[in-house]
Formats: sequence, structure tokens, C-alpha cells
Amino acid sequence: MALPSFPVLDVTDWRVAAEEPAGADEKLWLAHPTSDERWLFKPITIKGSVVHGEDWAEKAASELACALGLPCAQIEVAVRGSQQGAVSRNLRPAGYDMHNGAVLLSGLIDGYIPGAHNPTGRPGHSLENIQTVLRDALPPPNAQLPSELSAFDTFAGMLVLDAWIANRDRHDENWSVLHPHQPDEPIRLCGAYDQAGCLGFNVPDPKRQQMLEAGGVAAWASRGTAWRFEHSGKPPSLVSLAARALELASPVSRAHWIEALLTVTDDTVMEILHRLPVLSDPARSFASEVLKINKERLLHECH
Repeated sequence: MALPSFPVLDVTDWRVAAEEPAGADEKLWLAHPTSDERWLFKPITIKGSVVHGEDWAEKAASELACALGLPCAQIEVAVRGSQQGAVSRNLRPAGYDMHNGAVLLSGLIDGYIPGAHNPTGRPGHSLENIQTVLRDALPPPNAQLPSELSAFDTFAGMLVLDAWIANRDRHDENWSVLHPHQPDEPIRLCGAYDQAGCLGFNVPDPKRQQMLEAGGVAAWASRGTAWRFEHSGKPPSLVSLAARALELASPVSRAHWIEALLTVTDDTVMEILHRLPVLSDPARSFASEVLKINKERLLHECH
């Protein structure tokens, strides 16, 4: 029996706790009415007659991350008044401060230029430098991962997810570390977050349908580049970056993430896509095809 659609939360009456200064778009931190937990509301983008699908895309990304066993933010599709969007549950536990990659790299890496300055080639935001700044960190809190995996091993899993879902937006503010207030507690990588820019969320339905009918999805997927990471000349593909991250990671990590990807069946993927409440048929078919193609590319390059 088919599972019901994921719920759409009405957050119209949730209290505004704060505004989120990071990012280009307006976002609000809301307080859950019963638990007072903080959730970040992010409205979708509307450009002319084209409605982008950040809401369903980020929900899909979170569910696919869970299917991989990758720690990530809980996402729910939401409405606030007349605005469609999604809410992301706060990943920062009590007793911790959250510092993004730009803060970490600025303090430790010579020659690094923050991505907010839009530098050519993203100098300093490299896998090797990320591995360096994560050296003393542990995986995210409550992560259900093999005990041998390090923080960088977990970060490599994030890049596997990005390559699978065609997320090109893992910039230096879209990954973070949790610093404890108590000195005897360990520093930890934060779970994955802010993954709405995936699965062709902003491709219009007529274009999706055209690519599906003409066999153009594979060419579209191949253009997914890791332009947010350090590169000289043409940036590497998302798949190549994920494969290189697994080469730098531990052998246990490499085996773990490849096995995790193999374990996610087509039926599981389609179940997730069919449960998304605000997804057109062309968008669902396009996302399904992207996931199949990128899974094959990852397994081919990582084996």
C-alpha cells in the first residue's frame, strides 16, 4: 500500500524568533508553538511565471540523505500565509556554537579567499584544506555511522549525496562545525543542510519534458560541476569531486558510502518522490532519471 504524502506544515502562526542573515534570500527563524524549537522558514523563488521548487527539492534531499544514513537537517514542506516554502529544523544543539566552513578556513588556511567574495577558482576551498580543518572533529551528534568514520569521512558522504542529487551549492558557508561550550566535549561536524538547489528544482516543466523525451537528462546531469570548490580552469564534475573525496577518506568510509548508495533501491527513491506533496509529474520523472543516472556515474567512478 502506498504511503501518504509528506505533510505540509502551516507555520503562519509560528512566532518569529529571528531573521537569518546568511544567504541571499530572506529567511526567518520560527519558534515551534509547542516545543519552542527553532525552524528556519525558506520561501520558494518565483521569477515571472516560473515557480522554483526549492520546497520539494530540499525535502527530497533530506529524505534521500536519510536513506543513505547521512546525518542531515529535518526538512518539512511548509506554508506561511500565502508563501510556499520549507522549514529546516535547527541543527545546533544546546551548549554548542556553530561555525561555518568560511570561518574555519579563514582562521587556519593561508591563501583562502571566502566564497562570499566570489573569487575565481575558489582558492583555498579544497578537499585537502577541509580535511585539515576537520582533523580534530568527530561526526555529527547522534550520527548512526560506523565508529571508525571521522568527520572528514562524513563530509565525503555529503559530497556523495551532492553528486547523486546534483547539488552544486556546497559552498564554504553550507557546511559547519559545532564547537562545544564545555572544553571537555569534542568538536563535531554539523549534519548536512541547505540542499534545496538540487534535482533540477528550477528547470521549467516544458524543458524537463523536452529533455525526458529527447534523452537529454544525461547531458544535463553531466554539466553538474563542483564550481564552489577550488579549481584551475574548468571545475570538476560533482561526481569526480565525490570520488576524490572518497580517495582521501578512509578505506572504511569509501566502502561504507558505496555500499550505502547500492542499498538505496529504485523503489525507495520512487516512494520518496511520490510522497512529495508539491511535485509535478514532469519534475518527478526528471528527478527520478537524474538520480538513476548519477547513481550509475558514481558507482562507475568510485569502483
